[in-house]
Amino acid sequence: MAKASPGRPRTQQAQKFKAQDAPLETHGDESAEQPAFIRSLESLNIGELRRVIAFAEARIREREASEKAATRDELQKLAQERGFSMTDLFGELAPHSATKRGRKSGETGKSERAPVEAKYKGPNGELWSGRGRMPKWLHAAEAEGKTREIFLINPK
Repeated sequence: MAKASPGRPRTQQAQKFKAQDAPLETHGDESAEQPAFIRSLESLNIGELRRVIAFAEARIREREASEKAATRDELQKLAQERGFSMTDLFGELAPHSATKRGRKSGETGKSERAPVEAKYKGPNGELWSGRGRMPKWLHAAEAEGKTREIFLINPK
């Protein structure tokens, strides 16, 4: 296990299972002792092991994201110090600034389409276009044996 970098505090568990405790098991050397944290996994049931895996994978994703961001920031700072932009160095592969990506402020994400005309009318005046999820009133009516066609606004 690698030692923590300077300035990065170890967690209590990481301090408990330092690399000095025991070397990691190697595939070629069966006699190598396992560190205490590996030995403690032996007593866990399958569900607990799966939770350990899920936790470890989540920590990996968090660390990757933070290390990528830190690396990107370092590269951007170095490029600026030397008079370059990220686009100068990486072309189209360079990350775009947050102001250029995504929606502009105030956009809702829904297009400016006209609403769809209702196709069905329920017993209490409810309207449905025939698109999307079936309304409860129509679902209940069909469960009673009624057909959808009797609720058509403009039957053919």
